[in-house]
Amino acid sequence: MPRKSAALASAALFFFFASVSTAVFHPAKDVRAATLKPSAAVDSMTFIGHASVKIRTSQNQVIYIDPFHQPGNYSDSADVVLVTHQHGDHNAVGLVQKKKSCVVITNAESNVNGSYKAFTVGGTTVNAVPAYNANHSRNSCVGYVVGFNGINLYHAGDTGHIAEMANLASQNIAYALLPMDGIYNMTPEQAVTAAAAINAAHVIPIHTMPPPDTVNDAIVARFTAPNKLVVKNGETIALQPATSVGKSGTKPHGFRIEQNYPNPFNPSTRVSYFLDLPSRVTLSVYSISGVKVKTLEDAGKPSGSHTALWDGTDSNGTLVGAGVYVVELSAPSFRHGRRMILVK
Repeated sequence: MPRKSAALASAALFFFFASVSTAVFHPAKDVRAATLKPSAAVDSMTFIGHASVKIRTSQNQVIYIDPFHQPGNYSDSADVVLVTHQHGDHNAVGLVQKKKSCVVITNAESNVNGSYKAFTVGGTTVNAVPAYNANHSRNSCVGYVVGFNGINLYHAGDTGHIAEMANLASQNIAYALLPMDGIYNMTPEQAVTAAAAINAAHVIPIHTMPPPDTVNDAIVARFTAPNKLVVKNGETIALQPATSVGKSGTKPHGFRIEQNYPNPFNPSTRVSYFLDLPSRVTLSVYSISGVKVKTLEDAGKPSGSHTALWDGTDSNGTLVGAGVYVVELSAPSFRHGRRMILVK
């Protein structure tokens, strides 16, 4: 590993200090609830990583989709295991602890000679749907629409943007999980078009790079659908039914500010944030000691996703020094900051 510069080492020390001293900003709780501790009273989804997720319904039914050999917890005993296709980064069923009554459903049972099947397990419905591209044939891959408690969740499997996705627009999809590594699946730009066709309330990027997997932040940043919802490896979110929305509408999912990209950065970085309602917002950069450096935005904004650029200058247009800074989003009933590292 290359030796870090003195400036970066100094920034790292500031970062450590900042991680234990946040009182000056008083951030509000992130309404995304990514650190939710699921219970039997909550429908939830844990993004294990790559294309692998765990769903826990409020009836305590556990469903895994596309388990994969990577760091992740498969110890909650499964009622259902779904496999979209037989590539090794999607079909590691042996990793999963299973109840005696567990049902394993694979692409072989789900797509029989071009006929896509439906299943019911307890209170959960599973409907197989087409998934294919140049790397995955129609006959060997499927997606799934999983339904429970009024929530429809679409896991696309490995696929391109296909015409059949338009059929999902009438199914009131609450959460669509789309692969977008741009190598074995569609590009993030193609995924934006797919998201518009599906018209889900939320669209979650998955499979953002080939295995062995880590999240590709550059790919995630290029996915600019207005209903984008970023869920990091190991995070758990509460699930809610979609509302009835028009073709261009989205279901609100709270105020939030994303981690800037790139980070560390020199000389500029992008900051994305989401508003569930039209609001007046202030987006400002502070030094780690709490001194305001620059206001990036101070205006009324419509609901949806927004992105601002910070070029490493203060309010006078002067380049600032290397170190740790905080970008803070303020809106009615919401205040939250993210730490950024500027290197020279």
